[in-house]
Amino acid sequence: MKKFNLDVRYPHHLNENDAEQFGKMNGIDALIKFDGINWRQQQVRQLQMDGASASFTVTNQISKQSLRLTLNGYSKTSQLEFKIDSDIQIIVQQKDLFGLITRKTKDYITFRQLSLTTVRTYLIDFLDGQIEVLEEYYKNSLKKPIKS
Repeated sequence: MKKFNLDVRYPHHLNENDAEQFGKMNGIDALIKFDGINWRQQQVRQLQMDGASASFTVTNQISKQSLRLTLNGYSKTSQLEFKIDSDIQIIVQQKDLFGLITRKTKDYITFRQLSLTTVRTYLIDFLDGQIEVLEEYYKNSLKKPIKS
């Protein structure tokens, strides 16, 4: 069974060392912790604390890969909005020189403007060890046209 370390940082945690830390949790316990957070209340606190953020970082104890889910307090809609940062390295193909040359570059899996439902799905994939699924989500997100 996979074990995870968990760091939960609330807006009132002004110092990085103030985060609540939990070790040797299984995936189900980590998901229960995520679901137990009142994210709407954390968004309000972020706005009150002006610049503070709420985040949820889960790290696989064996692979040492981590996923950091951060709540965006300044969402443009009334819906909760998250971003995901990770240290999961991926090789992506980029076209250079007007699309004539393709080269491979190293990148890290990141996502922006995710709903609570989507971020929870990605967290479950990570906890289940389905890193290749996250890689596919990331590659697909790169193919989408940029909204102006």
